[in-house]
Amino acid sequence: MIEYSLLLAPINWLIDPQSRTFIAYGLSSLVLVLLWVGLSWQQRLPYLKQLTQKSYWWNTSTRQDYQLILLNAVLFSILSITWVVFTITIANSVFKLLSTVSEPRAYAEASSLLLFSLFTLALVLLEDLSRYALHRLLHWRFFWRIHQLHHSATILTPLSFLRVHPIEKLLYQLRSATVYGSCTGVFFFLVGEHPQAWLIFGISGASLLFNALGANIRHSMVPISYGPLEKIFISPLQHQLHHSDQYNRKNYGAIFSFWDRLFSSWTAGDKQAPLPEKEKKLLDQLLLKSLD
Repeated sequence: MIEYSLLLAPINWLIDPQSRTFIAYGLSSLVLVLLWVGLSWQQRLPYLKQLTQKSYWWNTSTRQDYQLILLNAVLFSILSITWVVFTITIANSVFKLLSTVSEPRAYAEASSLLLFSLFTLALVLLEDLSRYALHRLLHWRFFWRIHQLHHSATILTPLSFLRVHPIEKLLYQLRSATVYGSCTGVFFFLVGEHPQAWLIFGISGASLLFNALGANIRHSMVPISYGPLEKIFISPLQHQLHHSDQYNRKNYGAIFSFWDRLFSSWTAGDKQAPLPEKEKKLLDQLLLKSLD
């Protein structure tokens, strides 16, 4: 089983439904792009043509993306069992700590639907808040030296999401295991049952909706805005602004934008995201061709 897992490691990011880059999420993102282009066909057609260009998917920047994807996939598939053990250890530690101050199973008789709904909500909010906090930390001093590899992409594609330094990936893994382990320990202490977030086809419901509804578009140059909803959710355009030099201290959030609003790092997607120079040239060429 371990050998089989290692064999699939280089392509796991394409076939794992828990991964944002699962191929089905790419298809759903393409559908959203097509709908967006269809609302203003003549003006937005160049963005669609851009996705079909070989130079968009194969250039110096994207080749670096692919190399990092393969490196991290192999490294972290080897460590995968470690994260399970670490998460369980965190959960047990939290349970034991709480047991020293109170009796377990205080809410064992409460409605299961209510309890599991509260667990899912708490997990989603804490996951997103911790992701915001770590992302903001990565823009600070020493940590920026690590995170700037992600921002060094000159062409943003959906795979640029995985363009991260191994140390950054390690920090995000630690964050995720700590949050999930802590929430699990608290829930088990209060209820006496192993918690489970809402699942759809065996996948976390929140992750499935987030990924299926265009999460991959944020690492692209398709500037889709959510309008007034950007005060609640981070749109692709808002994240693209974050990747620009002018706004890279804004919009650190992953799913929700209210953390940015709360901590004064929010900006709306009502402006044109400054494109890298190579991307400008490519888009200009496509625009000229579409007008011929």
